[in-house]
Order: sequence, then structure tokens, then C-alpha cells
Amino acid sequence: MPDNLSTSEVARLLRVAVRSVATWIDQGQLKAGRTPGGHRRIEVPDLIDFMKRQGFPVPPELSPPSAPRVLVVDDDEAVARWMAEEVQSAHRDWEVAQAHDGFTAGELVGAWRPDVVILDLRMPGVDGFETCRRIKARPETRETAVIAVTAYPTAEAKDRILACGARACLDKPLDRTLLLAELEAAVAAARRAV
Repeated sequence: MPDNLSTSEVARLLRVAVRSVATWIDQGQLKAGRTPGGHRRIEVPDLIDFMKRQGFPVPPELSPPSAPRVLVVDDDEAVARWMAEEVQSAHRDWEVAQAHDGFTAGELVGAWRPDVVILDLRMPGVDGFETCRRIKARPETRETAVIAVTAYPTAEAKDRILACGARACLDKPLDRTLLLAELEAAVAAARRAV
């Protein structure tokens, strides 16, 4: 989204006539500047302020993007904590949460809506394969990226988790650089899809 918008772009966003936008500007309700050619331009923060005052819903494309959210899921709490700390140390502005079983992970994915889930394959109860299947089966979480991790890296396990919808499967012990590179690529892809 550009830093400023024309009256016709604002009219399209608000689903009103261009004349209505011009009237709001003329009445001083909506702050606007002018280009050297005399065309009106509205700064996005001024438009958001106007929309809030007037009760217009602010469309997502005008809202600043929220911080990326990463959910780390591993039944080994020390490993989960290490991964969460590595993500947080590399990206202090990102939100990072942890779960230690597949069931809790599924609840958090539905409620918290992370951009990426780092998911251990072998967990008691609901394992990583089933957790990934459930994430990818729900329309509201289908776009959540899943990066699987495993201490038992067999070709069969990797093929199986990729077939469940994971974007990658990394071997434990984890290579920090590889984990962060895959995570950053997943977040970037998720942000482009929005």
C-alpha cells in the first residue's frame, strides 16, 4: 500500500463516490494535501484516523501488518524452549509461543493463528503427522506454514510429512542457520499470500 492515496482510491476503499471524498476534504473532515499538479492526496494515517472517527471499518490492506507469529511444538520442553529462544533472539519483534503436545498445538493454531508452526514429528498422543493433517484440513488454518523437525530422519517420514502439507522437514539436532532460513522464507511467503 502506498503512503498516500488519491481521492478515487479512497472512494474505492470506502465504497463511496469520489465527490463524497472531495466534500469531506472541503469540510475539513478528512485531511489532504495537494500534488504540484493540484491533485489531492490523502496520507494513509489520516485516512485511518478519519475512518475510525466516522465508524468505517479499516480494511486489512490499510492496517499495519501484525508481527509474524511462530508456534513451536515439541514434547521435549528443553528443545521447544531452545527453538523459541533462537527464533526470538533472531527476530525480537516476532511473537513466539510453545506447545508440548499435538492437541494443545491444534487448539493454539485455531485460536492464535500463527504464520508458521515448527512441529516435531514424534510426540505422544497426537503426533506431528496428524497435527499437520488437521492444520491443513481446516479452511481457516490451511495457509499456516508447517516446518517439521525430527530426530528420526528417514526418507519415509520426510515424504509422509510433506504429503501431509508441511513445507519442509529438518533433521535434529537442528542447524540454527537452516532453521532460521526456512522459517524466514515461510514467513515471507505467508506475508506475500495475504
